[in-house]
Amino acid sequence: MKEAAVPGFRLSRSRRSMKFLTSYCLLCLFSALVSAQMLSLSKTGFSVPQINEYYRGSTSATDNELDEMISSTSGRSFLELAEVTHIHLFTGSILLFLLCHLLSLCEIPEKLRITLYTVTFASFLLTFSLPWAIVYGSELFSLLYLPANVLLTLSLIALVVIPLREMWGRQ
Repeated sequence: MKEAAVPGFRLSRSRRSMKFLTSYCLLCLFSALVSAQMLSLSKTGFSVPQINEYYRGSTSATDNELDEMISSTSGRSFLELAEVTHIHLFTGSILLFLLCHLLSLCEIPEKLRITLYTVTFASFLLTFSLPWAIVYGSELFSLLYLPANVLLTLSLIALVVIPLREMWGRQ
């Protein structure tokens, strides 16, 4: 980090060992982010009805009480939403700060940098506030859930790819 405190420092000018260290970290973080997104989407599903069912719950009307118990899914409780939101907002904010800090060391236009910061944090906050809106507001908020996740995923990809390109694609 001492190198990064020097005005005008860029990742492309860092030592080879620092490039390897940063690259390994970015690749591991990227793998963790991809697996987290896969886990999340495997739980919620890819359609609005599946998202609503996961967050709001559902019961199917049947004559058999056992069939109803088996096919019933409960929605997310207040405590479950609070726990997931707290953990992700706390740790995710730190992770995003680190990724954005690496982006700040890249030679890209300032406007693009600010846009990526804004889109990343906005989609991150939206992704973790939408479950609350779906459960306690309207199921219509589930229409925004997949686009918010896609936007977050794309911005995270950019936060990983741009620094890697900066380090290894520039002289």
